[in-house]
Amino acid sequence: MAHAHHNDHDHTAHVHTGHDHTGHGASGHAHAGHSHGHGFESDTAILWAVLVNLALTVAQILGGWWADSVALIADGVHNLSDAMALALAYGARRLAQRGASPRMSFGWQRSEIIAAFVNYATLIAISIWLGYEAILRLADPPQVAGGVVMALAGLALVIDLGTAALVWRSARDSLNLRAALLHNLTDAGVSVAVILGGLLVWAFGWNRIDPILTILISVVILIHVAGDIRPVLRILMLGAPPGTDPAAVKTAMEELPGVIEAHHLHLWQIDEKRSSAEMHLVIEDQVDFTVVIADAKRVLAERFSITHATIEVERPAAGCAGPTHA
Repeated sequence: MAHAHHNDHDHTAHVHTGHDHTGHGASGHAHAGHSHGHGFESDTAILWAVLVNLALTVAQILGGWWADSVALIADGVHNLSDAMALALAYGARRLAQRGASPRMSFGWQRSEIIAAFVNYATLIAISIWLGYEAILRLADPPQVAGGVVMALAGLALVIDLGTAALVWRSARDSLNLRAALLHNLTDAGVSVAVILGGLLVWAFGWNRIDPILTILISVVILIHVAGDIRPVLRILMLGAPPGTDPAAVKTAMEELPGVIEAHHLHLWQIDEKRSSAEMHLVIEDQVDFTVVIADAKRVLAERFSITHATIEVERPAAGCAGPTHA
């Protein structure tokens, strides 16, 4: 029985791998070429955005130190995180364009997910640090140069909105770039708050508004990150694709002609655009396993948008279904 199961498994693997490799290789090649032709202009825009945000970071941190404004320094540090986010996004996009290889059989597209996670983790760390610094200043707020704060925050707002405009088009198709875009949009909000704070300090001498705004900014950033980091964590933790019910997949497989049971079912996302499935199907003795595999792949693709699948077939008395494996 063990020998019969081994032969079935070998044939299954051979048929599946040949079919899947051909399809994936062709589509992967076409996709890479399309991305490269479409992405050059957006990659150049990202590089310019990185350089502009680095220059703004230096101006805001030096200006915040001179004006004694923790909110302006917070905005500057956040702009530094913008530059880092965009640099990571650029590097990940370039890496993702590399094709698959024997050592990296799925390609490098997952690097964009890693970059998105690093960006979000950086935002969390920065927000906590800024909140802590602001709390320390609440008891004895220093004198703040409101005019300098408004001028530099206004410049930052213009640059943040310009950077977001450069990234917006490409972010529609990339979780990685959407993370970088969130950096810019939240920082634009930070800049607006800092401008208002500088205005209140300049007009009324309300120095305590500076650390209060910083705390509010930190909370808003953390709320945004909490919502947007979830799909990134799901992909990294090999969670099932959103909107795909594993129980429904199992039922669909067991409804196929000749299938007795589906088990060892695993669903996960390879990257933002590709999902994968792995399972064992127990089939009736008289059923041709190649037909079962073809039917299973068709159902997975048509009903669940899963185009990568590894399917192992077993007879009722062999493999996991056999009495020696119970």
